[in-house]
Amino acid sequence: METGAEKILWNLGDIYKSSEEVKKDAEKLLEESRQFHERYSNTDQIFHDSNSAKASIEAFSDLYDRFGKISEYVQLKFAENTISDEVKKLMSWFENVETEFQSNLVFFGIAISKMPDDVFNRIIPSVEKYRHFIESSRRFKDHVFSEKEEQIIVHKNVTGSDAFIKFYTQLVSTYKFKVKTDGKAQTLNGSQLRSLRMHPDSKVREMASVKLFKRYKKNALEIESAYNAVAKDYDTEAFLRGYSTPNSMRNLDNEVNDSVVDTLVDVTTDNNILVNRYYKVKNKLMGFKMKLSDIYAPVGNVQKTFSWKEAKEIVRKAFYGFDDKFGRIADDFFDKNWIHAAPLPAKEGGAFCAYSTPSVHPYVLLTFTGQIKDVITLGHELGHGVHGVLSSKQNILQYHTPLTMAETSSTFAEMLLMDYFLETLPQKETVPFVASKLEDLFATMNRQNMFTRFERRAHEKISKDGSTFDELSNIYDEELHTMFGDAVEYNPEFRWEWSSVPHFFHTPFYCYAYDFAQLLVISLYARYKAGMTDFKKRYIDLLSAGGSDSPEKLLAPFGVKLSDPKFWQSGFDYIEENLVKRLESEVK
Repeated sequence: METGAEKILWNLGDIYKSSEEVKKDAEKLLEESRQFHERYSNTDQIFHDSNSAKASIEAFSDLYDRFGKISEYVQLKFAENTISDEVKKLMSWFENVETEFQSNLVFFGIAISKMPDDVFNRIIPSVEKYRHFIESSRRFKDHVFSEKEEQIIVHKNVTGSDAFIKFYTQLVSTYKFKVKTDGKAQTLNGSQLRSLRMHPDSKVREMASVKLFKRYKKNALEIESAYNAVAKDYDTEAFLRGYSTPNSMRNLDNEVNDSVVDTLVDVTTDNNILVNRYYKVKNKLMGFKMKLSDIYAPVGNVQKTFSWKEAKEIVRKAFYGFDDKFGRIADDFFDKNWIHAAPLPAKEGGAFCAYSTPSVHPYVLLTFTGQIKDVITLGHELGHGVHGVLSSKQNILQYHTPLTMAETSSTFAEMLLMDYFLETLPQKETVPFVASKLEDLFATMNRQNMFTRFERRAHEKISKDGSTFDELSNIYDEELHTMFGDAVEYNPEFRWEWSSVPHFFHTPFYCYAYDFAQLLVISLYARYKAGMTDFKKRYIDLLSAGGSDSPEKLLAPFGVKLSDPKFWQSGFDYIEENLVKRLESEVK
């Protein structure tokens, strides 16, 4: 089916016109990073004087801002065509640039993290706009090495964990799948094949799932080796840096306590009972006990699809319905070619919104096939885009939020779309949509929580004595049963699904951030719907703040307490009351 998205390609000319232009800027930047090292290497002397401290931090910020522009261009070129020889050469060149750049500047981050309290108190009035960056860096003072040791890590990662991540990404992005559906033979990429898991025919759904995971299993040895290397590397670094657990290294980076994450994981696991309840209801709606390959099957005979034009208007109406500022930002993405939505064979799978630096506007990538989930994904990524645009008032050092806050705007956008569909869909389509939305929510919360539990167990086993593809698959299979219980039957191929989750490779222990953000947003959205005073202003202020303060301080105006299990449970209570019970009432 053609949707009109086939010609929706981004224009990277807003960043650079050519690779030659990028390389010219990079050469200049590298030279300036060398000069920065020579000028400011005596950090005791630099930080002794407030004026020199301010000058050094501003220069450091400027270097990273310009590096972000180069990085964004190269990464986006790679995402649009992961097998192009020209782009692969550009990526290899950039990796060398990145290594030298980071190596030249690593000393400065170490110096800031180890800055004594008296020095901090003396210089902070002159660098107030970088306060949180400095405070946040100092959280790592017990976990950073010397300059030479940090440089070794930067350099070894190129041929170490980063190389395995790159290998995995390139390997799986080349997967092609020959299928025949609805009497038509096609060759699909991974994203397109995954969309068939929502096909109305159970045989097609199972075929798509089996074909997908068998392809990954075919490369079991390669994927096993890559994952063992990445996980072991991450865990070893966490141990050497003095973290209590590998998960703790990510948590500190996310500015959240281990105990908060443990509470989130425990509360979410306890609420797997809602997943079980939902799929038992869906079994009744479908008229048979489903397999895992059926969990995203459309409910009823409604199989609504959307053109790109329709998806665009739906997102615009939902965003404008919340606030004109949100709508205008979305318009810029559509009107200025900041989106890549066309299904292309060598395109990076999944979806993302890239915003590396406040001096370059964000870009969105997705593969739009016309499903309602694609409309939600478009809204999700444009939610990120809104966040990136609003927070561009911050400097590069305080632009990005920790992962725990990174999904806030995107999942809030999904809630706006949920209400839009519930208000506008015909009655016969409401039940299918509620079912679909519950599946999205459980995928964002309980499924990501399952991923987190898998990662914890997988990393522990790999760090102790390594783990085979089959052993990792056994762990994943156990976690699948913990999430779904007796509500579904289990296709044996799903035990290999872990190998198709890119986050496990490129960002270990990332996944709980989705659960964190979704439950957080449901709580915020409930306050919005309840008419909290000045909610829109508070919310826009939250997004505009970027990473300029800790999550707890940024959320204080909403009365959020992250350490309270009742706070996390309130999100599940909202889902139960407004969606699960609503659906259960329909099948009685």
